[in-house]
Amino acid sequence: MQQSTVAVIGAAGHVGLGLTLTIADAGHFVYGIDVNQSAIDKISSGQVPFVEDGAEAVLRRVLEYSRLSMTADLSVVSRCDVIIIILGTPIDENLNPVVAPLLQLFEQIAVHLCKGQLLILRSTVSPGCTDIIRETLEKSTGMQAGTDFHVVFAPERVVQGRSLIETKTLPQLIGAYDSPSYERAAAFFKTFVTGKCLRLSPVEAELAKLMCNMARYVSFALANEFFLIADEYDANIHNILDAASYEYPRFKVPSPGANVSGPCLFKDGFFLVEHFPFPDLISTSFKINENMPVQILKKIRSCRSIRKVGILGMSFKSGIDDTRYSLSFKLKKLLLANGYEIVCADPHVPRFADFGSAIAGCDCLVLMTPHSEFANLSDLLRQVSNEECLLIDIWGFWPEMRGTSRNGMATAAELMQTSSEPAY
Repeated sequence: MQQSTVAVIGAAGHVGLGLTLTIADAGHFVYGIDVNQSAIDKISSGQVPFVEDGAEAVLRRVLEYSRLSMTADLSVVSRCDVIIIILGTPIDENLNPVVAPLLQLFEQIAVHLCKGQLLILRSTVSPGCTDIIRETLEKSTGMQAGTDFHVVFAPERVVQGRSLIETKTLPQLIGAYDSPSYERAAAFFKTFVTGKCLRLSPVEAELAKLMCNMARYVSFALANEFFLIADEYDANIHNILDAASYEYPRFKVPSPGANVSGPCLFKDGFFLVEHFPFPDLISTSFKINENMPVQILKKIRSCRSIRKVGILGMSFKSGIDDTRYSLSFKLKKLLLANGYEIVCADPHVPRFADFGSAIAGCDCLVLMTPHSEFANLSDLLRQVSNEECLLIDIWGFWPEMRGTSRNGMATAAELMQTSSEPAY
C-alpha cells in the first residue's frame, strides 16, 4: 500500500476522530486539524475526549508509530495528498441549514490547495452544497476540478460510539463528478475499508445520507405515534408490537423512544425539505419526536403525589456521553417549570455520574436514555426505596415493564406483585 499524507479537518469531533484513527491505523500519516485546542491537547497526549469503542488502543498505537499529528494550523493541507472535511452543519433559529461557515472554510483551504490533491467532503450538507463548494474552489484557485484537483462527496454513516468498527465495514457512497475523481477516491478508501464503494453523483450522495437518517427518524415518529394512540385506549404498545411482529414479515416498526434526538436526526430532515413543497411527513415526525417530553410530563402530572423525579440518561443515545440535542434537558426544563424537584443520572456523563444516593426517595423515575447500566431495575429500586415510585419506560427497555397493563407506566409496588424477586 502506498502511504498518503492526509488532512482530516474536524479530527477531534465525535465522528471525525474515529475516521482519523482508522486512516492512521491503516498506515497513512494524518494531520488531525481542529479548532478545539483542549481536545487537540488531550488526543496528542493519548486521551480520547469522549466515549468511542476501542479508540484508546488505536490512539496509543498511531501515536507510538508517529502516524498522527494534531494541530489547529490549516496551512498543513498544502502538504497533503488527501483532504477530508468532516464538520457538522448547524441550523439557525428558523431550522434552515447554515452553510456559510463551511463555504468560508473552503475559501481558506483554497489558499493552500495544490494540483493533484483529492478533497473529500464528508460533512452532512443540504442538497447541492457540493456544487457550490466546487465552484468556490475553482473560482478561488483558478484550477479546474476533475483535472487539476478532485472533489467528491462521500458521507459518513456510522453510529456514534462505534465509528472505528463501522468506518471500515460499511459500504462507501462516493458522489463524484467524473470517473477519475471516483477512481481516485475509491482507491483511497480501499486502503482502509472492506465495504464496497458505490458511485453516485454528488447530489445523489447528499440525498442518500439525509434519507438514511430520515428513514430512521420517521420510523421512530411512527412508533411514537402508535404509543400515543395506544395510550388513548389504555393499551400497552409493547404487547401490541411484540404480538403483531411475531413471525410476520410485513410489520417492521421499532420500539417507541422517549429521546429520539441527537445532532443528526434532530436537524437533517430540514436539509431535505428546505425547498420541497410537501414537507408534512418529515416536519410532523419532528413535532411528534420533540413532543415526547410533554407527553411524559402529562403522565407525571396525572399522579398528584409526585414531587421528586429522577431522569435516567442525559446523553441522546445509549452507551455514549454526547448530550447534544438530548431531549432529557427539555424534560428537565419542563419539570422544573412545573415545580418538581429533579435528579439527573447518567453513568457516561461525569457531572451526572454520581447519582446512587441522589435518587433515594424519588417519587418517579423516567428512563430517557436506555444505558445498559440501568438494565437492573431491582438495583435501581433498592436505591430509590419507595414502593410508590412511578416508573416511566416508553422504550420497553425493562422486561418487568413490558407486561404491565399500563402503557409505559408502573409503580414499584405493581412490579413487586408480578415478580417473584422483591424489587427492593
